[in-house]
Amino acid sequence: MADIDSVKYAREQQLMEIQGVEGVGIGVDDIGNPAIVVYVNSAGVRKQQIEGFKVKVENLKGPITVLPAGH
Repeated sequence: MADIDSVKYAREQQLMEIQGVEGVGIGVDDIGNPAIVVYVNSAGVRKQQIEGFKVKVENLKGPITVLPAGH
């Protein structure tokens, strides 16, 4: 099985093309296993696994703001 960093990198662009997806990251599922985290502002992600890693969907409460380096 590929490592989770490689899977995220390989699939990130595909996930970002789904309407409502605002970001993709790496985190843990409800029992502490590595997971691909997909941040959404609306429904649209239905995947449950990507290459053996669970997909955890996080609903955003507002816009994502990118902070300058050093914050």
